[in-house]
Amino acid sequence: MNKLLLKSLMGAGIVLILNSSAFATGPASAYKVRVSKFELFNGTSWITVFEGTSDALDIASVSSGAAAGSFLSGLSVPDGTYTQVRVTPSPTFVISGYDGVNYTTATAGPGGGSTFGTAAQQAEFTLTLTGGSVPGATPTDFSATPITVKDGAASNKIRVSFDVSNAIQTQGGELWPAQPTVTMSIQ
Repeated sequence: MNKLLLKSLMGAGIVLILNSSAFATGPASAYKVRVSKFELFNGTSWITVFEGTSDALDIASVSSGAAAGSFLSGLSVPDGTYTQVRVTPSPTFVISGYDGVNYTTATAGPGGGSTFGTAAQQAEFTLTLTGGSVPGATPTDFSATPITVKDGAASNKIRVSFDVSNAIQTQGGELWPAQPTVTMSIQ
């Protein structure tokens, strides 16, 4: 299957289920996720294309598409027509950034999020969501323009971009990752 299509599908499916009751949000300078499962829907069933632990993909990086492409380059997708993608991220995230006022530090607060710091103290913060996994990976539907794979070649390409300009949020006096905005277009 086309590597660009695969990296784009993976990106389109990264939907993080995090508490969204934020008081303030701001940009992330680092937003690293690992993929634990990547699936495609063929109209009848979900086909698992990858299951395990990927390398960290920094979706705040300008090279996020290249990193996703490297991860997916060796995956094999069976011939068929696919209308949805579902990506399950690992429950461990690495973030860095600020909520518009306060910056992330490497220190965990009592609730498990990053403690507040100044710009000079800003550091990457690693957190693991409780419960062992991110619940309910939400499928991304592209049934209006399905992707057909035949003899390893895809009929269409999907381009994906990530907006992490509001991906650091204040919640309960600590900083947490917020859901990034994912934009998808089919070509």
